[in-house]
Amino acid sequence: MGSFAEELACRYFKLKGYKVLAQNWRTRYGEIDLIVKRKDTLVFVEVKARQSLRKGTPEEALTPSKQKKLLTLAKLYLQQEKIKPKKVRFDLVAVDFSEKKPQLRHYQGVIEDDY
Repeated sequence: MGSFAEELACRYFKLKGYKVLAQNWRTRYGEIDLIVKRKDTLVFVEVKARQSLRKGTPEEALTPSKQKKLLTLAKLYLQQEKIKPKKVRFDLVAVDFSEKKPQLRHYQGVIEDDY
């Protein structure tokens, strides 16, 4: 389910005119689901999916500790790739599989940080 949700998110960003730079970018410290770019904005994307809403919505799965980890991984990515983008944004894509047709919701700027 997680891989399918990430693939849906990837397709969504491509349709919206973003260039996909990385999917499942991994280090020993963790993983960034998607890294996309449009114009001068680099976007780190966390994809959360739920098959059932019994344990909460996908949005609720982006906990403060996950946000902190994503910030750390993004800084590591920028250092490793020697990239200095004009703008950096952190987005959430929530995919709800509890209905017959998956529902994808995109939230821009879900984490605030100084870059």
